[in-house]
Amino acid sequence: MNRAYISALLTILMWSSLAVLTVTITHIPSLLSVGLVLIFASIPGLKYWRQWKLPWKVWLSAVIGMFGYHFLLFDAFSRSPAMSVNMIQYLWPLFIVLGTPLFSQSRLNVGHVIGAILGFGGVLLTLAQEPIAFNVADLFGYGEAFIAALLWAFYTLSNRRYTKMPMSAVAGFCLFSGILALTSYALTADIQAVIPSISDLLVIGLLGLGPMGLSFYTWDYAIRHGDTRVIGALAYLAPLLSVIWMAMFIPEVTLKPVHLVTLILIIGGASLGQYVEKRKLAALLVVNNGEPIVKG
Repeated sequence: MNRAYISALLTILMWSSLAVLTVTITHIPSLLSVGLVLIFASIPGLKYWRQWKLPWKVWLSAVIGMFGYHFLLFDAFSRSPAMSVNMIQYLWPLFIVLGTPLFSQSRLNVGHVIGAILGFGGVLLTLAQEPIAFNVADLFGYGEAFIAALLWAFYTLSNRRYTKMPMSAVAGFCLFSGILALTSYALTADIQAVIPSISDLLVIGLLGLGPMGLSFYTWDYAIRHGDTRVIGALAYLAPLLSVIWMAMFIPEVTLKPVHLVTLILIIGGASLGQYVEKRKLAALLVVNNGEPIVKG
């Protein structure tokens, strides 16, 4: 396994711990916590700000993707049932797989498509263990979650396209997205209503170091050096690992046999596209006088 996929798995592991950490700061308004975390996440890269000389289109797409995803997702959680919102927002790995041909020369085979669907099916199995509500009044929040999933796939794939972009630029994306989040909070909420405590700030610091900090940098490395079709399918491990984290720290959450089935579906789905591609390449190799040749 190359470093890109190790980096992707490290990112997924960090993202899976997000729920365990955020459960302790749910009393803080989402925009405030997101803004603080993103600004904290930008700190390690601020000293490289001179490297951030990028075309305005790169800045626009990155900030829209990062800020838009977090803003819409957290607003959706405040409007609609969390389990249903979570199910919809986890369409983004599927969108990454299906959208790869639009942003690169990579093409999809039937294995990639079936594998991504299997991964999403695994997520549905995991999330279906909890009651999922549907009311017309919740449609707006569900729509936000759907657009959020599209935006994160857009952020991921558009960043891959800019091969000369320094990794430190991710700090700039975090900084400006964090400023937008705090500005939105200041304009829409009573800023005197909530003052984070020292313990809250420690959790925010941990989030900024890991699930919403270092993870952005490792994700950037993974998507620009690995196969996004495979990485998108692997990303479905995040909700499953999240359940495992919660089972370790929250007594009310227990692991079930269905979670093993989900793991098999995700790993199998992530491998299916690569398997089909290797079979297709093997089919093109024809042995002629002991020498393999590739037929056009």
